[in-house]
Amino acid sequence: MSSVERQIDVDLDADENAASAVVEERRELTVSELFNENGELRLWQDSAGWSGYKREEVDGEAAYFAVNTRFDEDEWISKIRCGEQAVHDAIRQHIEDRHAGGVGNFVKRCSPP
Repeated sequence: MSSVERQIDVDLDADENAASAVVEERRELTVSELFNENGELRLWQDSAGWSGYKREEVDGEAAYFAVNTRFDEDEWISKIRCGEQAVHDAIRQHIEDRHAGGVGNFVKRCSPP
């Protein structure tokens, strides 16, 4: 889900026969079902594999891992335990990327409109 708030301020210079405008936009995105049923948050994916985050239960609590994998291998290329803040930061960076989240390119049911 997405919503956009827009504010426009216009300054008119009648003597110079000109106007200037400042347009500010604020978009709010809601991304649901970030992690799929396998606990995977796939931020990047191509025909070779995917990278992102994996959520698993460890000692009764949610644990997060930064992961990278190839589809033709049975093991992770890398699987590094990280905190929830790392997942938060990665999602923010992904949304800020004009070529990724900023244009709606999340993987697996979590694309902002």
